[in-house]
Amino acid sequence: MDDNKLTLVSEDGTETVCEIILTHEHNGKNYVIFEFMDSEEISAAQYVPDDQDESEGTFLDIETDEEWEMLESVLEKYFDELEAEEEA
Repeated sequence: MDDNKLTLVSEDGTETVCEIILTHEHNGKNYVIFEFMDSEEISAAQYVPDDQDESEGTFLDIETDEEWEMLESVLEKYFDELEAEEEA
């Protein structure tokens, strides 16, 4: 599997391929910001790695407005840095 891709599996077994934009650690939690390949919608989740297999894990919903605001800030900074690199 491509290191920049992840597959989300819904409760009904539907698989959705996403492209990882970036990962971020904050206050001991791991987050992943990703883009759905079919709709180009950007979303995020908390990632909890599996104890037995680090390449597998569980995604948890972002639960607080503070987490969303932090992740939005991280994503904005990331896009600003990309834009600055393109202009250089």
